[in-house]
Amino acid sequence: MSLPEVPAGVWRHWKGADYLVLGLGHDADVEGRTVVVYVPLYDVAGPRLAVRTVEGFLGEASPGVPRFVYRGPG
Repeated sequence: MSLPEVPAGVWRHWKGADYLVLGLGHDADVEGRTVVVYVPLYDVAGPRLAVRTVEGFLGEASPGVPRFVYRGPG
């Protein structure tokens, strides 16, 4: 299985907030499900780490609008 290119670094969400992608992980309960592990670069209440499936992370928020765009190394 070939993994998609999701470089570690700063990614901007389509709503404007920046996130630091740490890398790819796997869902321990679902074989073959790869997730992106990332941290918001703004103050949040609760857990700091977030995960989203690779497909959801690299997908579109709406037609023609990518959910996240790579900004560069962190």
